[in-house]
Amino acid sequence: TIIALSVVYSQEKSKNNENAVIPTSAGTTTTTTTTTTSVPTTEPSNEPWDNPITYNVTLWPRLQPDLTGLYIFTGMSSVVFRCVEKTNLILIHSNKLNMTKEPTLTALGSKPAPAIASIVMHTKTQYMAIHLKEELTAGESYELYTEFIGELADDLGGFYRSEYYENGVKKVVATTQMQATDARKAFPCFDEPAMKAVFHITLYHDPATVALSNGVVI
Repeated sequence: TIIALSVVYSQEKSKNNENAVIPTSAGTTTTTTTTTTSVPTTEPSNEPWDNPITYNVTLWPRLQPDLTGLYIFTGMSSVVFRCVEKTNLILIHSNKLNMTKEPTLTALGSKPAPAIASIVMHTKTQYMAIHLKEELTAGESYELYTEFIGELADDLGGFYRSEYYENGVKKVVATTQMQATDARKAFPCFDEPAMKAVFHITLYHDPATVALSNGVVI
């Protein structure tokens, strides 16, 4: 899936407050799109937790480096998924993202969601394993909410940074490249092509910048 969100600085701006998650005075652009990826990445999963329905994702890229010279982005994501078979484990992809708040699980049905026992990050397999104290109920829907921070690196994958010069002035662009398995580098997700879902994406950006998307802007 490619969700092209580009932000271009037209002039130098003062450094953002890196401790905040949502700016108090910034432009926002919200888009809605449905995944259409057909390129296989790994073997299809038959696990009971792999049935995402919708995502609500908010991303805020910093287009100027912090005091350490690092470009970062922060974000929030909630995914609604349906449990097909009972399980006490949720596996969701996450790569090079640090959680800034403990993930929360909410039940959308009549029964309460089981409490989270522990969360383990598996770097090699790029999974965040959420172990539950009790099992999810088959047929019920749940919402998993995460807040995170990542590097806006110049590595051409996930949510990344590009630079160019215009009249001798350096410009910074934040862009997404999700295929084939780099959506997990932008936000925690069930990052498999067969797991189609509807995405609602909000991008925070400076009012002096422009946000572009291949989804419908609302």
